[in-house]
Amino acid sequence: MVVQKRHCFLSFILGCAIITGCSDEAPSCSDDETQGLVIQISKDELKKQVGQGVVDLVTLELTGIRTTDFNEKTGAQECAAELVFSGKNGKDSIDITYKSELVDNEDQFYVTVYGL
Repeated sequence: MVVQKRHCFLSFILGCAIITGCSDEAPSCSDDETQGLVIQISKDELKKQVGQGVVDLVTLELTGIRTTDFNEKTGAQECAAELVFSGKNGKDSIDITYKSELVDNEDQFYVTVYGL
């Protein structure tokens, strides 16, 4: 995973080597692989902020997933969702955005998460 710091938010990029065939489009915002990567990136960031003990006590899920933009030239999908944290003390959530895009000349895609 490559971590990039941006002015007011963190951006996390995680490549995934599993993608179907030679598609001209990155996996959709609601694709299981895309969601899984968003959750994993979110858990990794939560672990950095509050520790593994807290990560072990909460369940993360994406709700209200929507595609906010699609780039026909690159096949990239821009997405928005609510990241819900559930634990024994109830639920909390934050709004996040993320992007699913293909890697040039490879059967991989990147997921970039903003707003963590």
